[in-house]
Amino acid sequence: MKKLFLYSFILLLSECNKYDDTVAASHLQLPPFTETGANTFGCLINGEVWANFGETYIHEELSGQLIPNVVRSGFSTNGSDSTFSISGTYTLSKLGTVLKESTLNFFVPKGPGFVGIHQFTTNNGLVNYQVAVPYNYYYSNARNPFTVTIMKDSITAGLTHIVSGTFSGTIYNYNQTDSLRIVGGVFDTSF
Repeated sequence: MKKLFLYSFILLLSECNKYDDTVAASHLQLPPFTETGANTFGCLINGEVWANFGETYIHEELSGQLIPNVVRSGFSTNGSDSTFSISGTYTLSKLGTVLKESTLNFFVPKGPGFVGIHQFTTNNGLVNYQVAVPYNYYYSNARNPFTVTIMKDSITAGLTHIVSGTFSGTIYNYNQTDSLRIVGGVFDTSF
């Protein structure tokens, strides 16, 4: 009897990390466009809602470690060039098993005219969309430029940097045999 109790307790503890977010995912909507630093990131991909969603995601570079799923953004500098980046992940899990996982990233060169319209091609910017489960990879190219519009770039009195905008375009897989149409994209980040 004592062993049965111990095994039951261990089983109960192992189930605590297994969550089911399929119901919440079925009600997922695009975040509204805001300029308040709400840390939102979403769009329609081939007509389906994609937004930063899910409790955690698998970070391959950290040996499959689960880390909190949040919108990540900021500026990075390489020499005299500065780039704004934003990244978000959609993860759908059921009872601890990842059913779908995808990450959307884009990088915008910062310089004169940062607030305004940017046409992403392989030469002046980058959009990439990686599907981890099942694996596939899509990116922007010069054939059909991807558009990102920076609508706000400001620093608040509390020194929070807010960057907000919209995005849309078509991205292609490596062999350019498949494409994804992204429309209605919005982001509102603070860092």
